[in-house]
Amino acid sequence: MNIPAHVPAHLVYEFNHNTDEGLLTDPQRRFKELSDKFPEGLFYSPCMGGFWVTTNYQNYTTIANNPEHYSSREVNIPSTGGMFRLIPINIDPPDHAKYRQVLAKQFSPPRMRKMEDDIRVLANQLIDNIADKGSCNFVDDFAEQLPVIVFMKMMGLPLDRLDEFRGWAMVALTETDPSVRMPVLMNIIGFMTESLQARKNDPQDDLLTDIINAEIDGRPITMEEAQAYCLLLFLAGLDTVVNATSFGIRHLAQDKALQQKMREQPDIAPAFVEESLRRYSFVNIGRIVSKDHELNGQLLKTDDMILVPQIPANLDENAFEDALDFKLDRKGKNRHVAFNTGPHNCLGAHLARVELALTYQEWCKRIPEFSEDTTTPPVLAAGPVMGMRNLQLTW
Repeated sequence: MNIPAHVPAHLVYEFNHNTDEGLLTDPQRRFKELSDKFPEGLFYSPCMGGFWVTTNYQNYTTIANNPEHYSSREVNIPSTGGMFRLIPINIDPPDHAKYRQVLAKQFSPPRMRKMEDDIRVLANQLIDNIADKGSCNFVDDFAEQLPVIVFMKMMGLPLDRLDEFRGWAMVALTETDPSVRMPVLMNIIGFMTESLQARKNDPQDDLLTDIINAEIDGRPITMEEAQAYCLLLFLAGLDTVVNATSFGIRHLAQDKALQQKMREQPDIAPAFVEESLRRYSFVNIGRIVSKDHELNGQLLKTDDMILVPQIPANLDENAFEDALDFKLDRKGKNRHVAFNTGPHNCLGAHLARVELALTYQEWCKRIPEFSEDTTTPPVLAAGPVMGMRNLQLTW
């Protein structure tokens, strides 16, 4: 192993977030083990060219709120060499704000609230398809349908290609073999480029039209910039809420009392959303160190990569008392970092909260007491965005 001279031997530990067996069985428990093993809040993995990993809340928030030391120009580990840019994720302040503003209006809270009725109708249509069956694969039959359909309608993407696009997103976010992942990323960019060109000639009431007609600093957006926006939206819109919904429903399936409380008191849904996001977060994002400096006494060197996983931050006992417990009345519940924090906090957070709350309300209202089918355990995926590939429920 080639360990840099500034890395202490006691902080070296082989870890690959794309393939780690612990993440493929119980990601929360695995990261808790790593937090206990490295109470300093940081360790160094020699895998994939070498990178630091944070293991507590303090280091996560320090990094997220200090873009001058921790740049987002590279968020992938291993690095893609800047081949596939994501706007505005890969842009640091001060330029970040003007790129983010292009999407801010489309994802504002008032606009998301106007979508509530349509999302509730869609949720019930999906439940209609499975309510009488007595069982389902929740990921296939619901979680991969509702948020993806909502997003595709917002973007103006053809719904008859839903399964194909979802497959592309899964490969792009979880595949570790570059020979498999890169062609899929090219497929996504190719399709988005064709769609953007079509909107340039024939504008529609959708996000694709808004993006291709946007201006940055008073100049028209370039096609490369538009592609970078669309790649981010495609990957985020087709995967993240799917995972959040699945983890939340699984918790309800394992807690019958809380499940019943959701039926009797649907107004607890927003509190359940926040605690579920904290308890079962799933994103592992990277940063690159932009200048030599110390983090809690440990020297970090320019161009060091650092993985900033959400789970150990959200399960840190110093930030959340009894962190492994599930508490709807948790104090400071909105301090969690499931939507990140700092300048790169998630633009889609308002939409995600609406989708999640309505899902939990309508599912519990329509489906009788449900359980996880323990004879078919979930298959988990690791990587930058972790999630479930199946969740068998019975009722």
